[in-house]
Amino acid sequence: MNSFKRTMTAVGTAVVIAAVGALAAPAASAAVPAARQTALTSDPEAKSAELALPAASVRQNQNNQFIVFVDANASAPSRVEVRRAGTDKVVAVVDDLTFNDPGPDESGGPSVQWYEGDKQPLVLDDMTDYELDVYAKDGTTEVSRRNAGRFTYAFDARVEAKSSQQEFSLDDLDTQVTGTVTAVHPRTGERQPLTGAKVRARLGSGSADGVSDAQGKFTATVAALGTEKTLTHTVYLASGDTEVSATAPSKIRAQKSTLTLASTAPLTARYGTAVPVRGKLTRLADDGTVKPAAGRGVAASGVGQATASTGPDGSYTLLPPVFRTGSLAVTVQDAWLIGDGTRTATVAKVTHTTKVVEEKLVSTDKYGKLTISGKVTVDGITSQQAPIQIQYQTAPGKWVTRQSFTVPYDKTFTVTVGTPSSSPSDGWRVYTPGTSNIGPSTGTKILRQTRTETQISGERFGPSPVAKGKQLSVSGVLSTYTPTQGFVPYAGQKVRYYFRPDGSTAWKEMGTSVSGATGAVSMKFTAQTTGYWRIRFVDADATHLADTGREGRIEVKG
Repeated sequence: MNSFKRTMTAVGTAVVIAAVGALAAPAASAAVPAARQTALTSDPEAKSAELALPAASVRQNQNNQFIVFVDANASAPSRVEVRRAGTDKVVAVVDDLTFNDPGPDESGGPSVQWYEGDKQPLVLDDMTDYELDVYAKDGTTEVSRRNAGRFTYAFDARVEAKSSQQEFSLDDLDTQVTGTVTAVHPRTGERQPLTGAKVRARLGSGSADGVSDAQGKFTATVAALGTEKTLTHTVYLASGDTEVSATAPSKIRAQKSTLTLASTAPLTARYGTAVPVRGKLTRLADDGTVKPAAGRGVAASGVGQATASTGPDGSYTLLPPVFRTGSLAVTVQDAWLIGDGTRTATVAKVTHTTKVVEEKLVSTDKYGKLTISGKVTVDGITSQQAPIQIQYQTAPGKWVTRQSFTVPYDKTFTVTVGTPSSSPSDGWRVYTPGTSNIGPSTGTKILRQTRTETQISGERFGPSPVAKGKQLSVSGVLSTYTPTQGFVPYAGQKVRYYFRPDGSTAWKEMGTSVSGATGAVSMKFTAQTTGYWRIRFVDADATHLADTGREGRIEVKG
């Protein structure tokens, strides 16, 4: 199987561009990079049968031979005919095509398959452009695709070109490019004018083609589109995409413009929706007249951002979405115009903003559940529901949503939430995230738990294993939290001991004890069966929270 190299090429090209009377690009001796596949063209009048045939190209292998390549994504080709471009004269036929399938690429992408005429390199008499016709068998019928590809038969093509001007305005977008293209003949090694080659001139985003004559000379009139941010002149061979392009910078001659703003009164907008800002844009043409600046860019910034293009009469409508009051700055945003300053519109009022009011902690139980009430008001009429989140703070400025729900705006709500056991909370708040057209807001109050936290720690369970009928012990320490000392012993409090046998989900109270001066609690039991033990402080008063210690398993033998 022959090696497929994407760096193969039909033509290497050095390009020189100059404005009239001045050199404006690298000399012809500029380095020629690795060449690439030639560009393909298709006959617009191709029949439906032809559309199923593959595209073709010509590339240069490592021996500087020109080899036909045919894509393998359609009907299998039987032969490729090479014609001099623009004629019916067939100068070569390649009918020994080898199928190549390298398999998936290293990244696991799909396989790229092709046919290669490596056994029949092209050796042609004339250095010029050629077109490729692909033929295939459809049963007993032969079908074809004319103009399945195009290539330039030449080495080291050099383009020297001049442009009639280097500055362009909206009233003067085009230029005439003239030049000469030469190349080295693949057989003789002589540099000579390249005849019949398609040469492409590009100015900004605009392009135009010319064909070189017997002396290698060409002419093309190319125009910029007038939408570019910068301009560059480029001239290169169009029958492939591997030519080395040299470019010459070209200057945009920006025209003066005048921006008007019709929206001068203070604006009112609904939160998150677009507020229309209108006006007109004119330009001072090259002939000194004032004309509408059609199809040009304007932009709004500030409390809302938007861009727009002007209409045929220079009018524009900007639609920046607004989320707060303030100023909208309107400016010309176009490389082909010089703006005359900023116009300012004022957003004086934004409706459908919200406010959290009357939030309070109604009650809290010993297990940490909080009952919170409040209301979310909105300053506009709406049938939408208010999304509400009850959040707790885990660190300064870091809030986590514990519960979400919706209620009508302007209606008092009451909700009960449980305290997270894994993340101690440093205050709670009511938050409404709003919607796409109703503003968000946060309550002004931080609600704090009114009960003091307690904890059971240092639990011990044992011995394990223990013989049935022998004594086992369950112990721990009960503490309570203080702002100044943290957790300190909580003496004189009743704790309860619970047991759950293996395989059961039900806990049974086994006894009680009272914490000592150090907060220590302990109790002995007679071992009966294997299972889990834990200590609970559930007899908290109105100012403390209850707590449950961790579970411990004791294995009972016998």
